[in-house]
Amino acid sequence: MGKTFAKIFSVLFHPLLLPAIGIVILYNSGSVLEYLPFQAKKVILLVVLVSTFVLPLTFVPFFIFQRIIKSVQMENNRERLIPFFVTAILYFFCYYLLVRLGAPETITKFILAATTTVLILFLLSFKWKISAHMTGIGGLTGSLIAVSFRLGVNLEYFIIAAVIASGIIGYSRLALKAHKHNQIYLGWLTGLFLTISVILLF
Repeated sequence: MGKTFAKIFSVLFHPLLLPAIGIVILYNSGSVLEYLPFQAKKVILLVVLVSTFVLPLTFVPFFIFQRIIKSVQMENNRERLIPFFVTAILYFFCYYLLVRLGAPETITKFILAATTTVLILFLLSFKWKISAHMTGIGGLTGSLIAVSFRLGVNLEYFIIAAVIASGIIGYSRLALKAHKHNQIYLGWLTGLFLTISVILLF
């Protein structure tokens, strides 16, 4: 895989985009969520997109200007601390808003699982650097598995697609020399098991 394609896949499956992608999948899951009023779907997706993607991105120029990070790659694990902490707060804000809006419990738990994953990434960054991309796609995979059990719906094709995407993203991160193999595997497994635990056990 060339570096150009690796960069494209890294952007298309950026961790900040995955919550919104997950919501779109839930809307097409064949569950009761598919029958939510269009206006409700639009509001929920807008809240998720703004809170988990737009707002975190708006902080990036500030972080670079203040020399908190050297670049958007955040190659040093210490550079990740403040960005991950801010992102975790914004994700929790998203969860809080959805609860106040009366969003379905499956959706709020999905966002809570994403919030927990970012918080764990923040804590791990004090000592180690693991792949945020792989933690994100692993989290999406785990969420789909957990939701399929929770709602009793068949998400087999979405889960298979998420696993395939995981492989492509992992290979892309290695091709770009952004991570080592253990950082790839640990990131994916962290996201997978965290999201399954939060959605099924809490």
